[in-house]
Amino acid sequence: MRIPAHISLLLLCLCMVSNVCAQKAEIFIPINDRSEIWLKPKLDTLDNLQEYEFKIRVSADYQISQFLFEKGLATQNDSVLKIVPNSTNYGSFDTATLKVIVHSVRGSRIMLFQKRFIIRVPEKQFPMISNSRTNLIKINDKEFLERNTAYSTNQFVTGRPFVTMYENDKSDKKYEVKNVTIALYEKEGKQYASNADTLSAEAIKEIKKLKHPTPVYIKVDAQNGKSKKQVWNKIVLYQD
Repeated sequence: MRIPAHISLLLLCLCMVSNVCAQKAEIFIPINDRSEIWLKPKLDTLDNLQEYEFKIRVSADYQISQFLFEKGLATQNDSVLKIVPNSTNYGSFDTATLKVIVHSVRGSRIMLFQKRFIIRVPEKQFPMISNSRTNLIKINDKEFLERNTAYSTNQFVTGRPFVTMYENDKSDKKYEVKNVTIALYEKEGKQYASNADTLSAEAIKEIKKLKHPTPVYIKVDAQNGKSKKQVWNKIVLYQD
């Protein structure tokens, strides 16, 4: 049975309208400079695994239905939105989109907003060594050097930096440092020894050249009476 031409045309129009509606449901509107929704502060770059708080507001005609964050967690408490990015793109940058589903108070209209973020992701942390609170190394006798933790190069190049070592974190027993050796991860096989409790001039020179966060190994040879110790530690140095 043939369908009349006017009915066929009507069915075709209905299909086209249906497809357009389906496509609109997938369209996300950028959140910047919109009167329907407002987010502050206007950050574009986030540090991985850090928590950020945003004040969020929508016009009186709308309510927020849901937040979705591609790489991490987004939670809402009244007018406060908390975001914790979690990317595995170690040692580089990543992107993630915050998606907000908003519906009108009358429930007749749904709008989809999005905001794109850049995420700074540091190098992947190496496993912590067991019993890490013994044989503690200090820089300039001020700050303990924790394994895989990042430190400013200023602490290692300003003045005449020196190294001290303690038996553990509950004792004032200090070892006499006989030698400090610096080895840069990026220059395999290159080591800069000092034969003293200070960093060698060559080590300081190499540290000053660093432009990006770089893993650095520190070997300390120390002695307390007849007891001798040789301790390796690994940290990350960055330029301020």
